[in-house]
Amino acid sequence: MSISKTRRQNGTGWVGYNLKVTQHHLRQRLDAELAALGVTAPQNAALLAVAGNPRISNADLARAAFVTPQTMQAILVNLERAGLIARSPHPLHGRVIMTELTEAGRTTVDAGLIAADAVERQMLSGLSKEEARVLNDLLERCAAALQTETPNR
Repeated sequence: MSISKTRRQNGTGWVGYNLKVTQHHLRQRLDAELAALGVTAPQNAALLAVAGNPRISNADLARAAFVTPQTMQAILVNLERAGLIARSPHPLHGRVIMTELTEAGRTTVDAGLIAADAVERQMLSGLSKEEARVLNDLLERCAAALQTETPNR
């Protein structure tokens, strides 16, 4: 008997696959909402990260947006061209570039948070508050389990 047939008969399904399908639909809905603001999900993630820490490194920004450092560099160039961020050399450390939100960037961050919240509410609309809390806790535990090293098989 195949693994997939056994899983279907046991009613467990493929959790990872269902998680990916959910993530895909979440991203599509978020992209649609953010398009009205003129930003993409990775650009929105970068803006949120800069809002939380203006001295954040490009590498940390890339991790926050789930993109490569090279892609983040392109994102920052586009955000600067759009007038959403301003970048300048650090006054004491010439090689460090500081990134700050402009007024338009702060407005976009606020609107992006509202858009993301609306999409999340839609995603969780079929769950009770307790179910949503449990789901969040379970996903955090799954992520943590994948970050630990596994013994050699």
